[in-house]
Amino acid sequence: MGLDYLRSQTGKPWRKRWDGGLDRLKAPSLFDLNVSEAARTVTAELTGGCGVKAGDTLIVQIGSDGLTISDGLRAIGRVTNPSRELTTAVRDGGGYAEGVLQRVGLFGDTAEISVK
Repeated sequence: MGLDYLRSQTGKPWRKRWDGGLDRLKAPSLFDLNVSEAARTVTAELTGGCGVKAGDTLIVQIGSDGLTISDGLRAIGRVTNPSRELTTAVRDGGGYAEGVLQRVGLFGDTAEISVK
């Protein structure tokens, strides 16, 4: 029972046996992590006394001086200098986009909004 006997009886070495398994793990599947919905986060200036909280669904629309954030018919804030990418995405969506309030600032005058 030497080393030659064990090698001849066990077949392929462990690395060669799993060589094809590594290729299968790298192949895309149904649960591929690269497929995701793009979300952009932007900081908005809120108006006083708007009373919003984290998790609220808001409307982001294009205004004359940037983006306007609304809670239904009531404008609650604005983004004065949005990125070109975000402005293009909202414009391509018909001028409106859905946003979710992620966090309200410490003094209640700013908020981080995730735009879908």
